[in-house]
Amino acid sequence: MSDLSITLDATAKAALERVAKASNRPKEKVLAEAVAALVRDEDEIVAAILRGRADVDAGRTISHDEAMVRFRKTARGE
Repeated sequence: MSDLSITLDATAKAALERVAKASNRPKEKVLAEAVAALVRDEDEIVAAILRGRADVDAGRTISHDEAMVRFRKTARGE
């Protein structure tokens, strides 16, 4: 593990303290878990964006009209 230093505003700090106390965990553990979850989610989003860009670059796209046709068929259970 490595150490990081962050600055929280008073509202976030108070909320962190409430969560830590209510969950009987140290503030550092609450923060570490929160950062890990955020980074994991953001990493998935970035990966999806990069896959989408690769699809566009490779020409694997359809028009908006075709996408709507497919969506409507799926919504109707076809």
